[in-house]
Amino acid sequence: MLRGRRYWQVLFFASILLFYPSANASQGHDSYVRAESLIVVVHDNSSHDSGAYTQGLEFYNGRLFESTGLYGSSTLREVNPTNGSILRSTSLPDTEFGEGITVIGSEILQLTWKEGIAHRYDLETFELIENHSYEGEGWGLVFDGERLIMSDGSSELQFRNATTFELESTVNVTLNGEPLPRINELEMFQGVLLANIYQEEQIVGIDAHSGVVIWNIDASGLKPDGAGVLNGIAFDSSTNSLWITGKLWPNMHNITFTEPVFEDDNSNVSPSPEDTSVTKISSQLSWIPLSIIFALVVTLLAMKLKDNGINPSGGGRLNE
Repeated sequence: MLRGRRYWQVLFFASILLFYPSANASQGHDSYVRAESLIVVVHDNSSHDSGAYTQGLEFYNGRLFESTGLYGSSTLREVNPTNGSILRSTSLPDTEFGEGITVIGSEILQLTWKEGIAHRYDLETFELIENHSYEGEGWGLVFDGERLIMSDGSSELQFRNATTFELESTVNVTLNGEPLPRINELEMFQGVLLANIYQEEQIVGIDAHSGVVIWNIDASGLKPDGAGVLNGIAFDSSTNSLWITGKLWPNMHNITFTEPVFEDDNSNVSPSPEDTSVTKISSQLSWIPLSIIFALVVTLLAMKLKDNGINPSGGGRLNE
C-alpha cells in the first residue's frame, strides 16, 4: 500500500512540473488585441470648399451632406460631391457650434459642440423637425442601422436610441490596451466603426461592441499647407468608395487602406545578440521540466524493477 502511494506521489509532482510552466507562460501573454497597422492609399480626388470648417461628412444614396462649425458660421449643407459646390444650406444660430451628422431614413441629425442640442431635420427640405438635449459635448455621430453612436471627445462612445436620442449604453475605446481619447468624426465601414482622432493624422477602426481598436491607420501627408486638421470620413455605398477631408481643405480624397511596406525586410535580419541570448535562455529553460520528468520516470521504473526483482511481493525462488 505504501509502495503504491509512493508511485502516485511521484506522478502527482511530475504532473505539477509539467503544467506549471505552461500556466506561467499563458499569464505572460498580452491581455489585449494589438491593432493592425495600416496606411492610407489615395486613388482619386475631388474639390472641396476650402472655406468649410468640416465637422461631419455623410453620403446618402450618392448625395453628400456636410456639417460645418465655428460660432457665427455653422451650417448644415448638401454639397455637389464632384466639384464641392453648395447645393443648399441652412445656418445654425450664432450661439451654436455645428458638429457631427448622420442620416436616419428621411431625416438627418446634427450635433452641437457645447450647447447640448441635437437638431433633427427633414432630409429633403432641411426643415427642423425637433431638438433633442444631451449632457456633455457633441463631437461625432453615426447610425449603425440600429442605434446612434456618438463621441464626445473622450475615450468613450455613447449608444443612443435613434428615435428618442436617449442614452442606452456606453463603451470605452482602447488602443493596444490603453484608453484612446479625442475620438471625433465617426463612420461605419465594412462593419467597422471608423473614427478620426482629433488633431492627429490618424484614423482608427473600432470594434463597436468591445471598444477595441483593430485598425490603426496612418493618414499623414494629406494635410494641405495652411489648412486645418483631418476631419470628415464618409462612405459612399453607391460607388463603394471611402472619402476623407479636413477642416478648410480644398480637396476630398478617395482612399483605401493597406499594410505598410518597409525597405528592409525584417524577416531577413539576424537577431541582435540580446535577442539571441534571450532565445537561448528561453530554449534552455523549456527543457528543464522535461528533464526532471524524464528523471522521475526513470526513477519510477527503477523502483518498480527493484520491487519485482529483488523483493518480490509473493512467490519466487526465496520461498521455494
